[in-house]
Amino acid sequence: MYFRLDQLGKNILRDVFVLVGSAETEVEVPPGDAQRIDVWHVPDPEQLRAHPEIEPGLLRSMASEPGMVEVFSAALDPAEFHGCMRKRYQWHHTLELRAERQLPVPATWLLSAGRPDGVLREFGFVQDAAGPEGLYGLPAPGWRVRIVVIAELPRARSTVLLRLLGSARVRRAALRDLAELPEDAWERRVALPWLVRLSFEVPEDLLPALPAEERDLIVETREWFEQFTARRIKEGIQEAIKEAEERGELQMTVRLCAMRLGRPLTEAEHAALAERLDRVGQDRVGEVVLSFTPEALATWLSAPDAS
Repeated sequence: MYFRLDQLGKNILRDVFVLVGSAETEVEVPPGDAQRIDVWHVPDPEQLRAHPEIEPGLLRSMASEPGMVEVFSAALDPAEFHGCMRKRYQWHHTLELRAERQLPVPATWLLSAGRPDGVLREFGFVQDAAGPEGLYGLPAPGWRVRIVVIAELPRARSTVLLRLLGSARVRRAALRDLAELPEDAWERRVALPWLVRLSFEVPEDLLPALPAEERDLIVETREWFEQFTARRIKEGIQEAIKEAEERGELQMTVRLCAMRLGRPLTEAEHAALAERLDRVGQDRVGEVVLSFTPEALATWLSAPDAS
């Protein structure tokens, strides 16, 4: 079973790159199937130009040239770094055999949740002056290898999808930032399906058997999704109340309803009345309030789908 945090990252990144070209995960590197690239992508310049919402920054840089991406849920170590380089050169050889010509070495992006001090020190990586904090490269540009330290990325919209791949602390902040984005934000369209799937793909009774970090990720994402959903429902109710009040209908109907019930409306009944005015209209609500018995009116207000 793939570690779910790594798989979440691969799926999100693939769906970002698919917006601007072709991309796939778990790409087999011949010969045999011992080596697989986490994400391989090839951009289409026309599609890239058609998506200016992917603002200039780290993700757009990653998406702008053919490249391989490797995702690490902990700090990348030297042995893993060597493995990535071996994989890259084998894949480059395969691409040249297929094309029957020389090709540039693919760009390589190594996403490390933690700071890989040993790799940065032993191989001479330095902060990339042209990139955000957390992006490291080698002084000689011909290497075409960059390390992204997720924990060091700035808390900005341009990094929110990458920060979902970080530690628990970084991921929680990214989830909050994702929830604050506009309803039609492209980042939400990419990430939400995978976050929802992650939240509910593991039955409750199997959670205790999972490794602690994996279990915490699922529980944390599930709690976030439930809070996010509840907030959206509350915002929808508040919007319905606001719209009804702007039409001058709600306050009058609330007073009339309270007179029929012989008591003030509860908060839930107030919200339900606003929702009904928005959904079925003033004529139907007025008919119910005036013709139903107080008991039937109370039942109508408490029924979620009443019309």
